[in-house]
Amino acid sequence: MWFRVKMDDKKIKVNLDETNVKDILQYCKPKEQLVLFRKFGLTTGKETPLQKIWELYWLTRERVRQIENQWLMRFRRLIIGNDKYLKVIEEAKKILDANGWFLIEDDFISKLFNKGIGKFNAQELKMIIVSDFDIYYLKRNKRLWKWFYIDPHFEDLLTDIWKYITHYFEKKWQAEDLYEFVDKLKNKFATEYEEVHYLQNNLFYTNFFKSVKGISTFYGKVWLSTFTEVNPKTIKQKVLYILRRINKPLHYQEMASKVMEWFPEKPVKVNTVHNELVKNNEFFVNMGLWIYWLKERWFQWWSVKDIIERVLKKMQRPMSIKEISKEVLKEKMISPNTIVLTLQKHKELFERVDKWIYQLKE
Repeated sequence: MWFRVKMDDKKIKVNLDETNVKDILQYCKPKEQLVLFRKFGLTTGKETPLQKIWELYWLTRERVRQIENQWLMRFRRLIIGNDKYLKVIEEAKKILDANGWFLIEDDFISKLFNKGIGKFNAQELKMIIVSDFDIYYLKRNKRLWKWFYIDPHFEDLLTDIWKYITHYFEKKWQAEDLYEFVDKLKNKFATEYEEVHYLQNNLFYTNFFKSVKGISTFYGKVWLSTFTEVNPKTIKQKVLYILRRINKPLHYQEMASKVMEWFPEKPVKVNTVHNELVKNNEFFVNMGLWIYWLKERWFQWWSVKDIIERVLKKMQRPMSIKEISKEVLKEKMISPNTIVLTLQKHKELFERVDKWIYQLKE
């Protein structure tokens, strides 16, 4: 399992035009090759966790890290000065610079891969970038996801911003408009760290929200991930979220379509949505014809007078009783006679302009 001849990296030159990145692993010891193939997912396209590697090869986590670090140093010595290598590093720095100097791992590698540099796959690109001295890779942090960055002081700075945001939302307990909150952060941190120019970049903050484990952004809002207001998990929470934002009653079938449109990551059945609306009657009100609305806002909608007024405002023209009835019945199951009586009773709101035709009174 050990090489008998000591290799001098200085005498070895690798040409990336003729050699695949994974073929360079021939300069490693056999067990090191096995570890690195799994660690970077060079064969399967999926990285193997350290714990799994330890179980397979009876190595400690620390030994796996040593093998990785030693190999990355050797890898860099072998390919440094190669035009393809330098082009990958150059494009990587451009991407980071355009995005506020840092990006979470998946976004960064995806953007770099889409540049189509050479014939490198995503795993090979990651190995090249991780081996570089000018680009940093954060892979172990309890608050932040894995990400690449340029400034060596980023980790400390982002930890400070994380502490500020967490304290801010725990005190306020209310979601913020994404870009309004970005402006607040810029006013605080860009003033505090005037020499750090990327703190003026909006992309820095939006990328930061993606990189932090405890923060979520959703439909232009930002809040802590523990708050269902911006990170709804259950069907009930998703229905509440949708109704509060569109601010109008919906038929349960249309509601199911909205849930699948707004939350496409997990399929949902129409009957499942309907069952949630029926059983959670402390949150939802059946207005008739299987149209549901929020109980918390029911007082704004229950009156036939209010519905007629809203319909006429929406159409902005005189309407026949037949037209009005058709629109009202979409929201509330009532007798057409009730609609006629309501129009006649509230003369301060509705006026008759012709036989069976009404409009809002100016």
